[in-house]
Amino acid sequence: MTGAVLVKNVWLAAGDAAPLRKVNCLVGKDGIIAALEKDFSACAAEVQLDGRGLILAPGFIDAHGHSDISALAAPECFSKVSQGVTTEICGNCGLSAFPVTDENLSHLQELYGNYGVDIRWRSCREYLDFCRELCCKSSLIPLCGHNTLRAAVRNYGEGRADDAEIKEMCRLLKQDLDSGAAGLSFGLLYTPGIFAEPDEIFALMQTVARHNKICAAHLRSEGDRLLESASEMIELSLESGLKHFHFSHLKTAGKDNFAKLDKLFELFEDARQKGLKITCDRYPYIESMTQLSVALPGKWKTLDDVALKKLLAFAEEKIQLAADLKNAKDDEYWQRCRIVNCTHPRFISYRGRKICEIPGDPAENAVEMLSFDPVNCQVAFETMSEKNMKKIIAQPFCVAGSDGNALPADGRFGHTHPRAFGAVARFLRLALDMGISIEESVSKVSGRSAEIFELGDRGIIAPGKRGDLVLFDPDSIDSKADFSVPETPAAGIACVIKNGEIIYN
Repeated sequence: MTGAVLVKNVWLAAGDAAPLRKVNCLVGKDGIIAALEKDFSACAAEVQLDGRGLILAPGFIDAHGHSDISALAAPECFSKVSQGVTTEICGNCGLSAFPVTDENLSHLQELYGNYGVDIRWRSCREYLDFCRELCCKSSLIPLCGHNTLRAAVRNYGEGRADDAEIKEMCRLLKQDLDSGAAGLSFGLLYTPGIFAEPDEIFALMQTVARHNKICAAHLRSEGDRLLESASEMIELSLESGLKHFHFSHLKTAGKDNFAKLDKLFELFEDARQKGLKITCDRYPYIESMTQLSVALPGKWKTLDDVALKKLLAFAEEKIQLAADLKNAKDDEYWQRCRIVNCTHPRFISYRGRKICEIPGDPAENAVEMLSFDPVNCQVAFETMSEKNMKKIIAQPFCVAGSDGNALPADGRFGHTHPRAFGAVARFLRLALDMGISIEESVSKVSGRSAEIFELGDRGIIAPGKRGDLVLFDPDSIDSKADFSVPETPAAGIACVIKNGEIIYN
């Protein structure tokens, strides 16, 4: 911070849904908001910006990100700050950068190998110290990921955790909650989280409850067993004494499941009546993105990406997987499956296109991509309802989450989903177009997210809060990214300030 900053002539959307008001905002040399006044005519701020009647909002908070390592490789965090994000909740879907032990270190290093970051930390405290040294432009607030935690104790193999292993997971979790983790995230669709039994989940929830923190989850199923998966988490939360449960990227996947949304909301309301706070995040797209390996059938689904690559080095295994895929997936499936990223030279030119558009058999092509580099083989599945997406976004308990990484502008880490560069801007655009007020829309990308994750120093523009600010045009705010050119910055963002420093304009 080099000096005080004065932002003049703006309409204040403070993040708390209070009515807009015309103000000037002064951020002191310490990076903290000093005052909000109608007139600062005698102010000697070193930097003075004319807001031109635009909206001044708190720095946006991405409530669901995966920048744990990518932000260390590209600390400019361009994909985040270019859409106004100054804080991200990372460590989602069960995958965090800690705790690290001899059991999971080599796997994590290979999993994140594309970023070229040497994992030199072990605990949450050491990870946060590493982040501070790099001065990432978007602040990372990490959850402890259950998959990483489980692997730190018993590697990535399948099977039930015994009492001693569960006790050790709880010990490591307590250590990380005590040293800065905002809560615990589950990724029960992924290896090794898919092997977790209720007693393991319950014990970990109890540990979180004793710290009065939050649990978030990517459910076991967001489709055919959506209601059963949501009920499992709600029941375990209530039994464990947990006070707050957060549903990650809430969705109804598959057209046969679109009608389940109202029943899901009924489950939420029943849980609230029993004392459990329920919130969720949502990205504003109907195409999800995940590893292609997640969709594999049978025994293949239980393998992590590192183990899968080793197995597919054998020709007979590739032939078997291709046969299993042909039996499990029909033509419609491949028409809904889009290649987001891959590193196989034969298929790089097809990034952003559907797998069915590639010459040859779709299943055999998928296996070829996976055998070359399953870790960096991501696909988007068009399985969601736009009507349900908007209904979820409109809920007062829903906030914006990108489910994306902090990435540089040059695309050097590969192709991505457009949500990485545009989710929060598009969330705002949709909310405004749906008739949600500017004040309320801004709160869903700032103050409400700060309240959910107990970030008391940000999310609201008020004296004493962090000088994280976004100046934007409500008429033009929107994402400009798409699957063909996902690295396109959002429109309508005039200026982004973090801790009193201009980091994007």
